Amino acid sequence: MDGMEIIASFVDIVPVPWANGAGETTELVSLDASTALTPDRRPWRLSIARLERTGPFSSLPGLDRTFLPTDAEVVLDIAGTAHRAGPGSPLRFSGSDAVALTDLAGPTFAVNLMVVADEAALPPLTMTLDPEAAGTSESARPRFALALADGPDWRRFDLLRLGDGDAVGPGDRLGGIGFA
Repeated sequence: MDGMEIIASFVDIVPVPWANGAGETTELVSLDASTALTPDRRPWRLSIARLERTGPFSSLPGLDRTFLPTDAEVVLDIAGTAHRAGPGSPLRFSGSDAVALTDLAGPTFAVNLMVVADEAALPPLTMTLDPEAAGTSESARPRFALALADGPDWRRFDLLRLGDGDAVGPGDRLGGIGFA
């Protein structure tokens, strides 16, 4: 992966409180910063949340959310319906939905990709943590990768920009973030 570069290092960023004050998150990419990284896509935000107890999620109207616990399965109540999510099984929901974490076996982290909704002129970014499911065409090729474990040149939760010849493959422990 010669052309990749680390654009956000999880360990170097100070966590901030959630909008509802019930926990904290480390923001790897803000909505504003995303427009410089991907001017041809809807604004997006990527963060890593620390899940340590059950409780409500912050309401974030106007955002489409993808939520992926990294270390353990959890249960979310989304608009009155229970949904399981765990490593490799992301949940997608609207930021305006009433969401609560109702079951947590133990502390874990969760990847949160939030994309501005209703910008019909621009396609969204998508996230897959299954390298086999990442698109193979140039238009679907992941543009970024999130390190899910320490690697030879990165640390867990570092955000990497992929070069033209780079690909996310099995065994890399990298999640692809690419185009819809």
